[in-house]
Amino acid sequence: MTLPKILCLPVMLLVATSSCTVAHAAGTTTPDFSGIWRLDDQHSDSPFDIAARLRAEKKLEQPTPPATNTGSTGSPASQASTNRHSGHGGGGRSMGGGRGHDGGRAHDKSSDADASVPATEIPPPLLADDSMLNVQQDAKTIRVVFDDKDQLDGRLDGVVSQSLSGNAMVQSHLTAAGLDVSMQFDGEVRLQQTWTASPDGHHLTVTESWTTPAVKQPIVFKRSYDRLDI
Repeated sequence: MTLPKILCLPVMLLVATSSCTVAHAAGTTTPDFSGIWRLDDQHSDSPFDIAARLRAEKKLEQPTPPATNTGSTGSPASQASTNRHSGHGGGGRSMGGGRGHDGGRAHDKSSDADASVPATEIPPPLLADDSMLNVQQDAKTIRVVFDDKDQLDGRLDGVVSQSLSGNAMVQSHLTAAGLDVSMQFDGEVRLQQTWTASPDGHHLTVTESWTTPAVKQPIVFKRSYDRLDI
């Protein structure tokens, strides 16, 4: 006994609907950030903005100084002792003497900065070299060249790997919204990036969270880019 044709139509429609669903899933693409991207200064946080946020956070985290008794100025002897230790009154040594006399020796800028610049004045990693990004991405890896200098190579499976000339441990993976990159540097410095592209693929926003030993809370900032090769 055969079923009437009118009963077979719903079954055929169900099969067609399932096929369309599978085809749609197969056609789903992951975010691809390949291209050449130039920094949009007007819509990006500047180094000055970031430094100001760091100073504000440091001031916020400073403990409240204990109350002191300002009614007494102290004895003349104690004031003289204080002046001697602080360099006032002719007994202290001049500050800054001899600066700039390096005998013509060449120095590595990064090592000099790490050795002599306070942690509160060291900018986030890669900030000085991120005005141009050359991104190459495939199914398993991503490569980002910063201003034709620093090169970041990451695996998109979330496995931690060494990169940036051995200066950082990098972990990266694609998400439904974009790309997450985590970089761990020496000295308890960490940089986390979230990449998000505009629907037309012409613009890129990189939201960054910078962890530095100068403060307890991370400093968050944004860098925006326009794609040049489309």
